Amino acid sequence: MQPAEPATPQEAATDPEQPAAPEGAAPPADATALAATPVPTPGATAPTVPEPLPEPYAPERAAIEAVLDTGHMSDGFGGATAVALRGMMVTSYGIWQAELDRQSRFGFAGQYGALSLTRDLSEDYYVLVGAGTGNSELFSKWRVDVAGYRKFGPDRRFVAGIGAYYAQGQDSVRNDQGLVLSTLAYFPSVVLEGGLRFNRANPGMVFGPSQYIAATIGNDEKRALVLRVEHAREAYQVLTTGTERADYNSMSYAIQWRERVARDLLLIIGAQYYRNPFYNRTYGEIGFRWSFR
Repeated sequence: MQPAEPATPQEAATDPEQPAAPEGAAPPADATALAATPVPTPGATAPTVPEPLPEPYAPERAAIEAVLDTGHMSDGFGGATAVALRGMMVTSYGIWQAELDRQSRFGFAGQYGALSLTRDLSEDYYVLVGAGTGNSELFSKWRVDVAGYRKFGPDRRFVAGIGAYYAQGQDSVRNDQGLVLSTLAYFPSVVLEGGLRFNRANPGMVFGPSQYIAATIGNDEKRALVLRVEHAREAYQVLTTGTERADYNSMSYAIQWRERVARDLLLIIGAQYYRNPFYNRTYGEIGFRWSFR
């Protein structure tokens, strides 16, 4: 059972400065006056009239994202599919995020729903609280997350966070609890992220730490490339045969391309690869994000 992140890399990647709109965007109100001005032939002394700058997009006030993942697992474990519907809304109280997931693999199928709130405490501090519930062996029966974040450095471009979570399994003897340390660094055209997760799973208090790094190049206002690598020491995996695997290493790699195809529509295409000592899983994803400004 993996803990929720405070924010998906793509959400974290929004550049504080709005980029120029793509070609074809509506010109500003004074564009007519500029266009009507005669433009002299360029020469040694002839001035030129500057082109009007296109208007930047207004920030998102809300968004809906739908993503389909499908793939194959090796060693006779069959296919794996996932469908996710996510939403975000900016309010005076903070940023609300909601998620509905349906997944199928290892002969199990189930759903999970989660809701979280990110709220500013000041210019330097913000917090996240979240809760979720699910069914089947693929998800926690219920889960809670809390985290706090501190901005620092020039223009508050660096963020450090600490969080904790508790997840109850589908039966009374299974649960996970853990601590998450994370950091973000915002630069003009790239966002870097890294984190450490310290997880203990019952029964047996099995220690399962993990580490991840991610980079987002660009932003959702035009296009973005998201790269992520994670290494984990996993605690438990339950199979349909009733057997369990415990305390093993895994690696996962993900790449995602996000392209704005219209003012309020973003295309999402990605691929992921996961492996552990028992099998590997390869799958692709496609989705869309609708922006409300």
